[in-house]
Amino acid sequence: MYHYFLFIILLFINGCALNTQQPPKTKTPQYAHFKFEQNVSILPKLDENFSINNAYKKYFFRPWHSDFKKLKNEDLFWAFKMYKNQKNQFYFFNKQKISQLWFDEQIKNSNIQNLGSINKKALVIQNSLIRNLPSPKAILKNPFEEGEGLPFDYAQNAILNIGSAILVSHYSKDKRYAFIMSENGFGFIKANHFEFINDHRAKIYENLNFITPLKEKVSIFDIKGNFLFQTRIGAIYPYYKKDENYYYGKIGSYKYKAKKTLFSTFPIKLNDENLKNQISQVLNLPYGWGGYDFERDCSLFTRDLFSAFGIYMPRNSYAQITSFDYFDISKLNQKQKEDFLDRFAKPYLSLLYFPGHIMLYGGKINNTHIVLHSAWGVKGYNNTRLLISQSAITSLQIGKNQTNIPNENLYISKLSKIAFMNLNSNEKNIIKSYLKNLF
Repeated sequence: MYHYFLFIILLFINGCALNTQQPPKTKTPQYAHFKFEQNVSILPKLDENFSINNAYKKYFFRPWHSDFKKLKNEDLFWAFKMYKNQKNQFYFFNKQKISQLWFDEQIKNSNIQNLGSINKKALVIQNSLIRNLPSPKAILKNPFEEGEGLPFDYAQNAILNIGSAILVSHYSKDKRYAFIMSENGFGFIKANHFEFINDHRAKIYENLNFITPLKEKVSIFDIKGNFLFQTRIGAIYPYYKKDENYYYGKIGSYKYKAKKTLFSTFPIKLNDENLKNQISQVLNLPYGWGGYDFERDCSLFTRDLFSAFGIYMPRNSYAQITSFDYFDISKLNQKQKEDFLDRFAKPYLSLLYFPGHIMLYGGKINNTHIVLHSAWGVKGYNNTRLLISQSAITSLQIGKNQTNIPNENLYISKLSKIAFMNLNSNEKNIIKSYLKNLF
């Protein structure tokens, strides 16, 4: 009996001890205060006196006119070196460390010795994620830091919309994934997310008429009324006929019909009304690194915003800024950068860049320069973040006068390049001369 009561007392003491333990302290996230209403109604008007070369379809179908013969493994499978580096530590979403053995198994499953063994055209038949490993697992760096963890999945490269043209290289060893070439990069997609297409059908497909959605994340059904896919701003879908109310299309073996009120024929005319509609559909959406969870990072935001107008942008931010006429303004101080924007920047037709991030210049509101972008946040001291974590309308001074944000981390301070989507030779010479005279 004595031992019984002693057991009860110890159990009670231990139970109380467990209940009195305090959980580890966690940092309270600091969210950025948006100075402006997150609504397109506040945005300046687009000056419609311009012309831009629309060459989207040429790039869209580029994989069908390519092959894998001259491509090198080290260029295509660049991520493997990162995963093999013993100095790098990665984590699963449950914050458990990933073993090197796991990475070795995924790399072996990648079956890279079979690169180009299939080399066939195909159509994507579901909205798909492009991965740099044949696995759906999120690969995270230190998830205990504010600038890491979800949504920063380092295995996530990009998004492929249903109807995209791809070239299939080979299957992974387990046949769950295939390594593919797309217009926006290389990587692994799920093997049941595409259908092969022969040369004859591919030629027909390239010459079809296309539509592009005016609404984000609208469900589209097949002709029997079953769910087929969700729309994504910036996507294009083929159609073969239309009536008073619907477009009718076929993607692979799947036939769909779509309400005409939700779509426009591709490309849309780039004017103020149409651009504001596109912006409204992608504004206030969660930030998605590499397309995590089918959301957008900075370069996916700008890319998808202009795709509907037939304007092609590459996948990453540096490639985007250098694909247009651009100028280095990194040596200018804050005031000089603001003056430069006042003189030369064109609302909605200028891209602003610093390493790792790209933004669309939106003009001025209340004498403040604004940008439209999808961003995680502004870096603070001790690797903290002032969180934006969505697509937003912000100033280039967001975070200014906050004690935890160094002045050199403000977007205006880091701004290093500006690109112009439509710039004539005279304008180019004037800008060159202006910058030359500053130094």
